[in-house]
Amino acid sequence: MLLERDLIGPTQSQSIIDLIQSLLVLELTNPSKTIWIGSAWISDIQLFDNRGLQYKSLEPDWSADMISLSKVLLAIAKRGTHIIIITRDDKVNQNFLNKIRLNKSNDMNIDIILRDEFHEKGLLSDTYEITGSMNFTFNGIMINDERVIYRCDQKKISERQIVMWNKYGESINDT
Repeated sequence: MLLERDLIGPTQSQSIIDLIQSLLVLELTNPSKTIWIGSAWISDIQLFDNRGLQYKSLEPDWSADMISLSKVLLAIAKRGTHIIIITRDDKVNQNFLNKIRLNKSNDMNIDIILRDEFHEKGLLSDTYEITGSMNFTFNGIMINDERVIYRCDQKKISERQIVMWNKYGESINDT
Protein backbone atom coordinates (compact mmCIF):
# COMPACT_ATOMS: atom_id res chain seq x y z
CA MET A 1 0.00 0.00 0.00
CA LEU A 2 1.33 3.43 -0.98
CA LEU A 3 1.77 5.51 2.21
CA GLU A 4 3.52 8.54 0.72
CA ARG A 5 3.65 10.35 -2.61
CA ASP A 6 5.63 13.37 -3.84
CA LEU A 7 4.22 15.90 -6.29
CA ILE A 8 6.19 18.75 -7.87
CA GLY A 9 4.62 21.96 -9.14
CA PRO A 10 4.07 23.53 -11.52
CA THR A 11 4.34 20.46 -13.78
CA GLN A 12 1.99 18.52 -11.48
CA SER A 13 -0.18 21.46 -10.39
CA GLN A 14 -3.37 19.79 -11.62
CA SER A 15 -2.51 16.68 -9.60
CA ILE A 16 -1.95 18.86 -6.53
CA ILE A 17 -5.34 20.55 -7.01
CA ASP A 18 -7.01 17.18 -7.59
CA LEU A 19 -5.42 15.82 -4.40
CA ILE A 20 -6.53 18.80 -2.30
CA GLN A 21 -10.06 18.64 -3.75
CA SER A 22 -10.31 14.90 -3.12
CA LEU A 23 -9.15 15.23 0.48
CA LEU A 24 -11.54 18.09 1.20
CA VAL A 25 -14.44 16.15 -0.37
CA LEU A 26 -13.46 13.31 1.96
CA GLU A 27 -13.71 15.77 4.87
CA LEU A 28 -17.16 16.87 3.74
CA THR A 29 -18.38 13.27 3.64
CA ASN A 30 -16.39 11.80 6.54
CA PRO A 31 -15.17 14.70 8.71
CA SER A 32 -12.04 14.48 10.81
CA LYS A 33 -12.11 15.49 14.45
CA THR A 34 -9.43 18.14 13.79
CA ILE A 35 -7.84 19.69 10.71
CA TRP A 36 -4.72 21.81 10.92
CA ILE A 37 -4.00 24.10 7.97
CA GLY A 38 -0.72 25.95 8.08
CA SER A 39 0.66 28.32 5.52
CA ALA A 40 2.91 31.35 5.92
CA TRP A 41 0.82 32.97 3.20
CA ILE A 42 -2.75 31.92 2.55
CA SER A 43 -5.37 33.29 0.19
CA ASP A 44 -8.95 32.42 -0.59
CA ILE A 45 -8.07 30.31 -3.61
CA GLN A 46 -10.82 28.91 -5.81
CA LEU A 47 -10.84 25.15 -5.22
CA PHE A 48 -14.06 23.66 -6.57
CA ASP A 49 -15.77 24.44 -9.85
CA ASN A 50 -19.42 24.15 -8.85
CA ARG A 51 -20.86 25.94 -11.90
CA GLY A 52 -22.59 22.70 -12.89
CA LEU A 53 -23.77 22.17 -9.27
CA GLN A 54 -21.83 18.92 -9.10
CA TYR A 55 -21.07 19.51 -5.39
CA LYS A 56 -24.70 20.26 -4.46
CA SER A 57 -25.12 16.92 -2.70
CA LEU A 58 -22.14 17.76 -0.47
CA GLU A 59 -23.19 21.32 0.36
CA PRO A 60 -26.67 22.33 -0.83
CA ASP A 61 -26.07 26.01 0.07
CA TRP A 62 -23.25 26.44 -2.44
CA SER A 63 -24.20 28.44 -5.53
CA ALA A 64 -23.40 27.56 -9.14
CA ASP A 65 -20.01 29.25 -8.94
CA MET A 66 -16.38 28.67 -8.03
CA ILE A 67 -16.05 27.61 -4.38
CA SER A 68 -13.21 29.08 -2.36
CA LEU A 69 -11.03 27.60 0.37
CA SER A 70 -12.80 29.62 3.08
CA LYS A 71 -16.22 28.28 2.02
CA VAL A 72 -14.95 24.70 2.01
CA LEU A 73 -13.36 25.05 5.46
CA LEU A 74 -16.52 26.64 6.86
CA ALA A 75 -18.60 23.78 5.44
CA ILE A 76 -16.28 21.26 7.08
CA ALA A 77 -16.42 23.14 10.39
CA LYS A 78 -20.23 23.09 10.15
CA ARG A 79 -19.96 19.29 10.30
CA GLY A 80 -18.20 19.47 13.67
CA THR A 81 -14.54 19.44 12.67
CA HIS A 82 -12.22 21.63 14.71
CA ILE A 83 -10.34 23.76 12.15
CA ILE A 84 -7.03 25.25 13.27
CA ILE A 85 -5.45 27.79 10.91
CA ILE A 86 -1.87 28.85 11.54
CA THR A 87 -0.37 31.67 9.51
CA ARG A 88 1.54 34.93 9.76
CA ASP A 89 -0.01 38.22 10.81
CA ASP A 90 0.50 39.67 7.34
CA LYS A 91 -1.79 41.85 5.24
CA VAL A 92 -1.57 39.28 2.42
CA ASN A 93 -3.50 36.83 4.64
CA GLN A 94 -6.17 39.24 5.89
CA ASN A 95 -8.74 38.74 3.12
CA PHE A 96 -8.87 34.98 3.75
CA LEU A 97 -8.85 35.36 7.54
CA ASN A 98 -11.57 38.02 7.46
CA LYS A 99 -13.81 35.76 5.35
CA ILE A 100 -13.40 32.99 7.92
CA ARG A 101 -14.07 35.34 10.85
CA LEU A 102 -17.08 37.05 9.27
CA ASN A 103 -18.79 33.85 8.08
CA LYS A 104 -18.07 31.62 11.04
CA SER A 105 -21.10 30.83 13.17
CA ASN A 106 -20.96 30.44 16.95
CA ASP A 107 -21.32 26.66 16.75
CA MET A 108 -18.21 26.32 14.56
CA ASN A 109 -14.94 25.48 16.25
CA ILE A 110 -12.36 27.44 14.25
CA ASP A 111 -9.15 28.77 15.77
CA ILE A 112 -6.73 31.15 14.08
CA ILE A 113 -3.16 31.32 15.37
CA LEU A 114 -0.99 34.17 14.12
CA ARG A 115 2.78 33.78 14.39
CA ASP A 116 5.15 36.22 12.68
CA GLU A 117 7.87 33.55 12.49
CA PHE A 118 5.57 30.84 11.12
CA HIS A 119 6.83 29.26 7.91
CA GLU A 120 5.52 25.67 7.86
CA LYS A 121 3.08 24.61 5.19
CA GLY A 122 0.58 21.82 5.25
CA LEU A 123 -2.80 20.27 5.82
CA LEU A 124 -3.10 17.70 8.61
CA SER A 125 -6.21 15.66 9.38
CA ASP A 126 -6.97 12.54 11.37
CA THR A 127 -5.96 10.31 8.44
CA TYR A 128 -3.61 12.19 6.08
CA GLU A 129 -1.09 14.98 5.76
CA ILE A 130 -0.02 17.24 2.92
CA THR A 131 3.29 18.90 3.66
CA GLY A 132 6.12 20.53 1.74
CA SER A 133 7.05 23.96 0.45
CA MET A 134 3.67 25.01 -1.02
CA ASN A 135 1.72 27.91 0.46
CA PHE A 136 -2.06 27.84 0.05
CA THR A 137 -2.05 30.58 -2.58
CA PHE A 138 -2.62 30.61 -6.34
CA ASN A 139 1.11 31.01 -6.97
CA GLY A 140 1.95 28.31 -4.44
CA ILE A 141 -0.28 25.77 -6.13
CA MET A 142 -0.16 26.79 -9.81
CA ILE A 143 3.01 28.77 -10.57
CA ASN A 144 5.90 28.19 -8.17
CA ASP A 145 8.31 25.29 -8.23
CA GLU A 146 7.01 23.61 -5.08
CA ARG A 147 7.28 20.13 -3.59
CA VAL A 148 4.22 18.59 -1.97
CA ILE A 149 4.29 15.36 -0.01
CA TYR A 150 1.09 13.42 0.64
CA ARG A 151 1.19 10.96 3.53
CA CYS A 152 -1.38 8.55 4.90
CA ASP A 153 0.90 6.53 7.20
CA GLN A 154 -1.13 6.55 10.44
CA LYS A 155 1.98 6.36 12.65
CA LYS A 156 3.46 9.47 11.00
CA ILE A 157 0.09 11.25 11.13
CA SER A 158 -0.25 10.53 14.86
CA GLU A 159 3.30 11.71 15.52
CA ARG A 160 2.65 14.94 13.59
CA GLN A 161 -0.59 15.57 15.50
CA ILE A 162 1.28 15.23 18.81
CA VAL A 163 3.90 17.71 17.60
CA MET A 164 1.24 20.21 16.53
CA TRP A 165 -0.70 19.97 19.82
CA ASN A 166 2.52 20.31 21.84
CA LYS A 167 3.71 23.27 19.78
CA TYR A 168 0.42 25.19 19.36
CA GLY A 169 -2.09 23.73 21.84
CA GLU A 170 -1.62 26.51 24.39
CA SER A 171 -2.28 29.14 21.71
CA ILE A 172 -5.65 27.56 20.99
CA ASN A 173 -6.71 27.97 24.59
CA ASP A 174 -5.69 31.64 24.41
CA THR A 175 -7.83 32.52 21.37
